[in-house]
Amino acid sequence: MSIRPAIMPRQLNSRHFQIFTAVMRSRGLAEAALKLGISKAAVSKALSLMERETGVPLFKLEHGRLAPTAAARRLLPRAEQATKHLEWALDEAYALDQGSVRSVIVAAHAPPLIAILPSAIQRFQESHPDVNVQLRVEGPPKVLESVAHHEVDLGVTNPPAPNTASSVDLCVRHTISEDLLVVALHRRHPLVAKSVIRPDDLVGSTVIALPEESPTSILVRATLQEADVAIPKGIVASTSMGVCALVQQNVGIGLINPMLLSTGIFPDIVTRPFRPRIELWTEIYYSSIRPLSPHAQALAAYIEEAAAALRGHAPLARPKAGKHSPA
Repeated sequence: MSIRPAIMPRQLNSRHFQIFTAVMRSRGLAEAALKLGISKAAVSKALSLMERETGVPLFKLEHGRLAPTAAARRLLPRAEQATKHLEWALDEAYALDQGSVRSVIVAAHAPPLIAILPSAIQRFQESHPDVNVQLRVEGPPKVLESVAHHEVDLGVTNPPAPNTASSVDLCVRHTISEDLLVVALHRRHPLVAKSVIRPDDLVGSTVIALPEESPTSILVRATLQEADVAIPKGIVASTSMGVCALVQQNVGIGLINPMLLSTGIFPDIVTRPFRPRIELWTEIYYSSIRPLSPHAQALAAYIEEAAAALRGHAPLARPKAGKHSPA
């Protein structure tokens, strides 16, 4: 008669993964403890238990600071999923009370924030008066990161730069608008006399740039390099809204998505086509892992309809789930 070895109970739970994820996304134990609202000792104890249970070191000391091992980096995506599932369960538990406030969180960068989201949110509030909308204004990389990390329900922004591709792998994306980059000029700027502006025309002008990691900046930089035109770095604005604020005061000129100017909020700015053509896409993003709530689905539909109305024609064809539009 054989005796089966006793199965040791597993000691880890979703809370340990929550602590592990916080440490991985922080600069140290103290910052993670602050985020979690627990003591530094409690964080250290949870990590020690994880290492004992898994049988592998998750962190090592490098120059006096904790650094994740290869095993920790391998575990992180699954730990983040476990953490998010815990958060979803908690959200659902607290939402069981019919009187609780429901919300949809959206992150967007400046052009769709100005041109698309106001009318979409207005329609959504008319049809869902009991649901709050929380709006975050972020640059494109942060929008994608927020969607991938399930910090927001929906993201509306440009297609990603190469360094954000990992975030996009966790998203479903759908193109809702296609535009051509324009040059934004103060109405008294000398280049207004030109019907089309080319790279050579920018030489000698103060060009207000977006950050280097901006998808628009990457496209502009590649186009100027191909034309063998170098524009000295002068002024960098963190958002296209900042670019337009400076152009409005005739500080310089900007290369931007024309969507931002569609509402006329900058009356002294005029635009001219830029050649060669630089195509810009605006896309809506949501998690490929976490299902959209019915409220988020409704708001996403209104966003697509608002984008179609801005273009003056029907919404762009929606891809199958899990795919993305060509960018």
